[in-house]
Amino acid sequence: MPNADITRLMNNARIKLPGALDSTIQLEMFGALDDFFGTSNIWTEDIDFAVTTSTDIYNLVPAEDGIINRLMSLVNSDGVMQHATMYTPGEIKLQYKPTQADTFTARVAKTVTDPVDNENYPVFPDWVIGKYGNDILDGVLGRMMGQLAKPYSSPTLAMFHLRRFQQAINKARAEAMHGNVYRAQNWRFPQSFASGRHRSF
Repeated sequence: MPNADITRLMNNARIKLPGALDSTIQLEMFGALDDFFGTSNIWTEDIDFAVTTSTDIYNLVPAEDGIINRLMSLVNSDGVMQHATMYTPGEIKLQYKPTQADTFTARVAKTVTDPVDNENYPVFPDWVIGKYGNDILDGVLGRMMGQLAKPYSSPTLAMFHLRRFQQAINKARAEAMHGNVYRAQNWRFPQSFASGRHRSF
């Protein structure tokens, strides 16, 4: 069965969405989480990869769950920032070919992707639902209540919950930019948020 935080979120959703199927709630949960991660950039992973003098294009492969959504930063082995683009998520194009072989570290922001776990829940870091569970619930409720001709349809409540959800995303993004330090700038790279994942037990 899913962990306690997911169970609590599902139970709260069922109470507020009479007649809703669990499969539909799970589908909208996936969409809400994709919106949350895709905009807030709170789920990151540092990926080391070898560079050579022969090419300026490199493919990144996450070691953890999720899919790459955005390149946040890129440094060489001395910690010097490097210029690159990532028009295709997961494919880095350096502005200049390296002048010597080295190991670069890319910090990427990630979001949920298939496959989900064996009970159809998205796989993502454990700590996210514990910290932002109520906010993600707003996203699920807003998306569900915006559906037409359902027992739980309510355009007014859908707008209310989606507005709260967007505010939560903006807050999470600001917290991530400051490294979750009160009144502080994120003066150094925070530790990767990729440790710990939601799994079914």
